[in-house]
Amino acid sequence: MKEKPHEITQKIRFFNRFYTRIIGAVNQSVLNSPFSMAEVRVLFEIKHSDNPTASEVNRELELDPGYLSRIVRRFEQDELLTKERSHLDGRAYLLKLTEHGERVLASLEKASDKKAADLISPLSEREITALLRSMETIHSLLSKTPLELEVRPAAPGELGTIVARHMDYYSKQYAFDASFESYLFEGIARFLKNRENGMGQAWVVKHGGTVVGSIAIDHVEDRVAQLRWFLVEPEYRGMGMGRRLIEEALDFSRMNLYHRIFLWTFSELRNARHLYEMYGFSPTEEVTHTIWGRELTEERWDILLFDPDEEVEMV
Repeated sequence: MKEKPHEITQKIRFFNRFYTRIIGAVNQSVLNSPFSMAEVRVLFEIKHSDNPTASEVNRELELDPGYLSRIVRRFEQDELLTKERSHLDGRAYLLKLTEHGERVLASLEKASDKKAADLISPLSEREITALLRSMETIHSLLSKTPLELEVRPAAPGELGTIVARHMDYYSKQYAFDASFESYLFEGIARFLKNRENGMGQAWVVKHGGTVVGSIAIDHVEDRVAQLRWFLVEPEYRGMGMGRRLIEEALDFSRMNLYHRIFLWTFSELRNARHLYEMYGFSPTEEVTHTIWGRELTEERWDILLFDPDEEVEMV
């Protein structure tokens, strides 16, 4: 059920209150020091920028210019930073931490790092990976910056992950029963033999060490292959990963001189239909029957990569 706008805002506010308490615990080392959070951010920005001016620091941190000037003046008096007139703009001064300033910042960062490490110490490796992935996703969505996603051939052990993700997704979204898992593993067993003989390949999308998408090409008969296990997790859709996966699959098929590629889908997967049509697939067969615990209308889609009557030479 789609959530109402006020329910969404309430959840955002709840998360914000929770996160504020968490970040307060991490920053306790700063609060126990002589520096405010804003002052530590100024130290950090000067250290990790290339001799910034006060204006550049202000643009990055969005502080009140008068407040920033007072911070810079105090840091200069405490010998935490030095100022040097800019050669490009005589009105501006370049800021640089002194050795004393760098030692102070290093001490603050070390204390904050320990607080963060203590915070996640009760978590398992899997939970830490999920936490980092969620943090990156929040940052990407709210800052409008793309996630760092990797598309590559499936590594040993990742086919089991593909099965697990398919079973989890289709059981929750479409009420498939346990017979679907048997179907998946039977297909994987055949695929492994074909892949060993160079007649098949699977690809995954990875984010932060986690498989979030997959596709495969499996040999069926001479010059004919099946596109299988195409799935992009819902939160990663709209990023071009579906197109990347299909292009990998079709490029492999052309390199291995498959003439025809087909796939089986079902009528409820409307978004996938648009991608299949975009890449030249068209429906060729339809059957309605009871399978995987419910009634489905399955559709076969085909694409002809090469005309079987034409000779194809390896280049």
